[in-house]
Amino acid sequence: MNTLQLKNILISEVEKIDDDTFLSALKTILDSRKTSPKEYLEQYNDELKVAEEDIEKGNFYSHDDVKNKIEQWRKK
Repeated sequence: MNTLQLKNILISEVEKIDDDTFLSALKTILDSRKTSPKEYLEQYNDELKVAEEDIEKGNFYSHDDVKNKIEQWRKK
């Protein structure tokens, strides 16, 4: 199967999809090809800074806190 045949098959299959969530996920996958590794690195570093700031402010849950919350949800 060559590239053109594969593209035509994919286009045909995508045209049949009515699920917005699936189409949105597919678009995200396709959009990710446009993002360079440098942009990923910058985003990753920015997210780490935000996470570190949250930790400094006390905005986090310990492992025990999460386990307790899960137990509370299970009891409901």
